[in-house]
Amino acid sequence: MKIKETRVLQEQRLNEISTDKGVDYDSLKSLLESVRTKKLLKRNNYHQQKINDEIEKATK
Repeated sequence: MKIKETRVLQEQRLNEISTDKGVDYDSLKSLLESVRTKKLLKRNNYHQQKINDEIEKATK
């Protein structure tokens, strides 16, 4: 529950800052989502490569 509350508070704070600076909040939010997705894909690829390496070692 604490993680969800923190995320909501961070989004509210980002909205306040973007409004003060005159930046579109929706574009910032979409940029953050794309970075989050990129990091998840990179991490998943790393794990998949490790699994493949272990399979190759075991079959040799």
